[in-house]
Amino acid sequence: MTDSTAGLYSGDTGELELDTRRALVQLLKGPLITASKHPEVWRTVIRDERVLRSRLADVFLDLVVDEDEQLAFTRPAETGEHRTPAVLRTERLTFMDTVMLLSLRQLLLRAQPGERVIVDFDEVIEQLEMYRAATSTDPAGFRRRVNSSWEKMKKYSLLAPTSTEGRMEVSPVLRQLFDADQVAAVEAEFRRIVAEDQP
Repeated sequence: MTDSTAGLYSGDTGELELDTRRALVQLLKGPLITASKHPEVWRTVIRDERVLRSRLADVFLDLVVDEDEQLAFTRPAETGEHRTPAVLRTERLTFMDTVMLLSLRQLLLRAQPGERVIVDFDEVIEQLEMYRAATSTDPAGFRRRVNSSWEKMKKYSLLAPTSTEGRMEVSPVLRQLFDADQVAAVEAEFRRIVAEDQP
């Protein structure tokens, strides 16, 4: 943080240094910052965590920093009974998006601490096959739906490319988004839906 009152440009009344502001904007834009993909921003987040956490709290957001996995992201703060406006952009998840997220999260749950989880598209399709009846009985249509969700996971950095073509790394941020109890509860509900669709 700077003590300068000169500002960065004409009319600037901000108090943060340029790199701190850039980190704040990146946190607001999301979906996540990683040390490997955003090394300069990551270093700034670690250095200025206190002030960034304060600025985000001003707009009802919580800063999550996982130094072990070297990632950071923002999420809505738990504000109790206070009604607060939504700040972060949200995207409605389809049934297939949700079951794919659960499947990827389960893979992380089974991995050893620090172990990378690598998957390819065909592996994920195989894992999601049990949900096909709930979405489509047509194998080609089912594959298209899974592919659409796969591309969405890549877009939001929940799947990251590896050095092997077609193989993707599951982002450890999913550990922060869903705990084991939430995964089990949602998976149980989806299994119930699938069971009801069986003849």
